Amino acid sequence: MANLSSNKPDFSGQTALAGIAGSTSANPDGGAIGLVFGEMAHLGKLNLRGQNGLAKSVKAVTGCTFPPKANRFQSAGERHVVWLGPDEYLLLCEAGKEQELQDSLNSMITSSHFAITDVSDSLCALSLRGPAVRAVLAKGCGLDLHPKQFAAGQSAQSLLALSAVTLMAVADDAFILICRTSFAPYVQRWLADAALEYGYQYVA
Repeated sequence: MANLSSNKPDFSGQTALAGIAGSTSANPDGGAIGLVFGEMAHLGKLNLRGQNGLAKSVKAVTGCTFPPKANRFQSAGERHVVWLGPDEYLLLCEAGKEQELQDSLNSMITSSHFAITDVSDSLCALSLRGPAVRAVLAKGCGLDLHPKQFAAGQSAQSLLALSAVTLMAVADDAFILICRTSFAPYVQRWLADAALEYGYQYVA
């Protein structure tokens, strides 16, 4: 949990995967580890509802072009705006900056109907990378994850085994995976199990 007190972030609260220790399983073939993953602790997450009239304000506050096209995301440094639906977006930002961004957007947007909700604690974000990342995800996800079909900059909401997730392709071998906080331990265990044949490193 990332609380703000006197405009200074406090990261004393537990993260979704705080109780799970780091672990490693070597590649059985002796090659490079196929998947390296870990929680993006305290990442700021804002749910934004509104129409195209928000474009100027969102661009000014985040640096991201808005709105992103369907099933895509726009990035500016550590900030991302992810398309979730025709008028719904997820804004990811640096840890501890979510309240600042929310306040800025609330003060700047005056001409459009909109809603901004801090969902930082209800969602968990994981960073996944490695040569086998797409093969591991494909074991539990119905999306076509071939790089030609799901390229960098694309995003989609789907299921990973039994968990609802949002996948963001950052590069051919790197993803951000977002799930409900309550499902995060399950997703962590599932990824570790699915990656055993490739070798994995979970970074706590």
